[in-house]
Amino acid sequence: MKHCLIVVALVSVTGHVYAQGAVSPDRVAQIAKTVHDAEGWNLGASSTRDTRNEFWARVIGIVHWGHPVYNTTPDPSWCLKDGGRGRPQTDDVATQCVSRLFWDCIGGVGSNGYENNFRCAGHGAERLPEVQNVYAPPKPAGGGASSGGSGNPGSAPPSPAPGPAVDLSPVLNALKALEARLAALEAKGGAVDAAASEALNAASRASEIKTLIQNLPASQPIPCLVGRVPKTFGGSSEVTFCPKVP
Repeated sequence: MKHCLIVVALVSVTGHVYAQGAVSPDRVAQIAKTVHDAEGWNLGASSTRDTRNEFWARVIGIVHWGHPVYNTTPDPSWCLKDGGRGRPQTDDVATQCVSRLFWDCIGGVGSNGYENNFRCAGHGAERLPEVQNVYAPPKPAGGGASSGGSGNPGSAPPSPAPGPAVDLSPVLNALKALEARLAALEAKGGAVDAAASEALNAASRASEIKTLIQNLPASQPIPCLVGRVPKTFGGSSEVTFCPKVP
């Protein structure tokens, strides 16, 4: 089994200590603002607590799990929190999962005029009371950062890769073979028709010759006639016609 050593650094941001990760508190606020504006969320006086909770769970989910458009650097050190003892999830507090340090990120949420107050304000070294629950957010719709992303929130998702090219050569080859067979059948049919026509002509000439011979004077000798008769499927055969002497 391989063992990995994970080093977590503590840095100070605006006088507050938090676990250094891929996403800073300021970046959390930026992601929240971008998602809010791009998706048209309303968190003002006409909104409900359920709507605001849904929005904030999506934002922290995007921070925690990553997103191919809004956040390509997932940071699982960020969590949601609730008030404990059955109280609901927060609608604007971002919490560090391990240290339980927390930041309020939307000033005036739930009232009009909140739109320009996306800033994560920390509480120094104060940690959440133990009664409050800290937990990982659900994975958001479309979540999961893709490798090699631009990291620019609000940019268009990458175009899907083109599908594999379809090889039509077997179909084209089958069509060519079918065309060749049809052409051969047509040629064969034409040859049969020609041979049948020649055979009918030969029979007609033989009938004419027979009639001519029958009409010759009795005193005149009747010679044998030699000719060629075409075969049905090409070529011809030599035939000899001798009238029967009475």
